[in-house]
Amino acid sequence: MDHASEPATLAADGSTPATTEPMTAMNERVRYPLFGVGSLALAWELLARLVVDGLTPLSDVFAAGVGLVASGELFGALAASLPKLALGYGLAVAVGVPLGLLMGFSSTADALADTPVTTLFVTSVASLLPLLIAVFGAGIGFYVVVVFLFAVFHVTLTLRAGVRDVDDALVETGRVFGASRFGVYRHVLLPASLPHVAAALRLGAVRAVKGMVVGELWVYAGFGSLLHGYQRYSQTDSALAVVLVLMALSVGIAGGLGALERRYAPWHHVEGGVR
Repeated sequence: MDHASEPATLAADGSTPATTEPMTAMNERVRYPLFGVGSLALAWELLARLVVDGLTPLSDVFAAGVGLVASGELFGALAASLPKLALGYGLAVAVGVPLGLLMGFSSTADALADTPVTTLFVTSVASLLPLLIAVFGAGIGFYVVVVFLFAVFHVTLTLRAGVRDVDDALVETGRVFGASRFGVYRHVLLPASLPHVAAALRLGAVRAVKGMVVGELWVYAGFGSLLHGYQRYSQTDSALAVVLVLMALSVGIAGGLGALERRYAPWHHVEGGVR
């Protein structure tokens, strides 16, 4: 029997070919989240139908969501809210990423910035909203500042912690090969910090969405206006539909940033095992 004519099904070590590994990893990234979401959705529907009388069934929430799309209310809220989110989050990234890298790389910069950054990090942004309205008014500047404050310190401190977690052996290896101080930063610390940058951006994005909603609930606009109106008139199904849209928005942004991380920092992921 001519085995040479048969397609190769095993690698030399008896494992599956390496070309199948990316496809398997991608299938796991899709299949497992879908299974988890499907299980949660089924549990929600069964609890609402059989156990908890006051809980709106998920099917009714979906029907309300279809109504929001058909009426155009959802697209109107997106058009009103997304520019504020983009501006506030972009500003938080522009400030938080360089500041987090600087605090992680330089002990002097960290000593100077640690106290004010940590103080503002633990301060409740919600408690500052009346002051922010007095300073910035009720226009787009208010919303942008709220989104910025919700996100920037999480980005900064997450990135600082990640940079400090870079293995010292990598730095010593760079120095052994003759890298200057700047060379160590550029060729060792920055590439090693990319996964931490991605993690900081994902956390900041989720916080930014939360800040957008908090700001709009305080000064009614966009999604905040929808939520306030539906809750005021006890339209629980529509209110929950808006909440699900916001959750999907957060997950979508975080997922997109995760895809960028897998694209530009693939060494950070160990598929199929424990890191």
